[in-house]
Amino acid sequence: MSERLLYVFPLARYMQAHWTDRIRATIDAGHDVHIAVPFDAELTPALFRGAVLHDIPLHRGLPSLIAEPRCLLAIFRLLRTLRPDLVHAVTIRPVAFAGLASRVLRVPAVLNSLTGLGYLYSGTGLAARALRRLAESLLCLVFAHNNTRVLFENPDDCALLVTRCVVPAAKTSVFVGSGLDLDTFEFFAEPETSVPLVVLPSRLIAPKGVHEFVAAARVLKAEGVAVRFALVGESDAGNPDSILQSTLNAWAREGAVECWGWQDDIIPVLRAASVVCLPSWYREGAPRILIEAAAIGRPAVTTDWPGCRDVVTDGVTGVLVPPHNVAALADALRRLIADPALRHDMGGAARAHAEAHFSNAMAIAHLHGLYADLLAKASRKI
Repeated sequence: MSERLLYVFPLARYMQAHWTDRIRATIDAGHDVHIAVPFDAELTPALFRGAVLHDIPLHRGLPSLIAEPRCLLAIFRLLRTLRPDLVHAVTIRPVAFAGLASRVLRVPAVLNSLTGLGYLYSGTGLAARALRRLAESLLCLVFAHNNTRVLFENPDDCALLVTRCVVPAAKTSVFVGSGLDLDTFEFFAEPETSVPLVVLPSRLIAPKGVHEFVAAARVLKAEGVAVRFALVGESDAGNPDSILQSTLNAWAREGAVECWGWQDDIIPVLRAASVVCLPSWYREGAPRILIEAAAIGRPAVTTDWPGCRDVVTDGVTGVLVPPHNVAALADALRRLIADPALRHDMGGAARAHAEAHFSNAMAIAHLHGLYADLLAKASRKI
């Protein structure tokens, strides 16, 4: 009899962009797969044929005294009905809700994926600090489950939560990134151009380094450097650090950067680019866009920051700069813009690094190894 697995996700767009291949592999392995995710216009059920989809009322943004209990109750009822053998919750809010329900209902095995620590550990205000304390208290309860593992996308996040006594080291596992189809994201030589294109593809929130990117663009444009800069993404209404659309419009009118908006297919964007830039000071997991850029064969300029530095090797596959440092960011971009041969060498090294570390096969093998360990331990307790 196949084991029943329930995934819990916060957002359809995120699930489809980052988890489709791994979920398909779980379905193909013969498991009885169920997926709990908020239904919205972004959801494409055909991607998950063979799994059962369940709508949950999980909202984004700051916590609500009405919405949070409603979502927790919905997840509790779903778990009580399905009685899964293993629950796999992804990102902090689903981990907290599904984890609490799993403990109450004695779900045999739980895997928690913390794909970055996000606003809770990027924010410095009173609200962020208060939410951080609350989240850590909840996560301590969740991770006290006797058969659980916590999967991180970079070692810094893992070390931080171990040091803060949120999770025991013995219950942790690290795999950098989320796996990538390297046949779809195949190497593509940089187009020949006299005006290189630098892109920042991301949710447009301040901690992703958007302001620093625009400031560096202004510096280089003022120097007369022949280069284009493009922001590729959209504002995130559910995040308090979102860049306002009016600000984006003003930047576009100024001419320092182009604003391309959200792109459903990022591959043509990466193929057109000469350099990918992500000057993030967000608590990233392992930024997928940097992995995608590496696979396409593009050097990256990013920050010496958790997650980013686990994808990009300074001086080999790209350049690392200090967070918030516009001068260092402009210097790194100026160097790459002026040197096509360096871009070529770094792009080739980036592709080789992607093949060695970021393939779907590696990510799926790691994930299914965790499933097997958790399910084996659960069966021994029956």
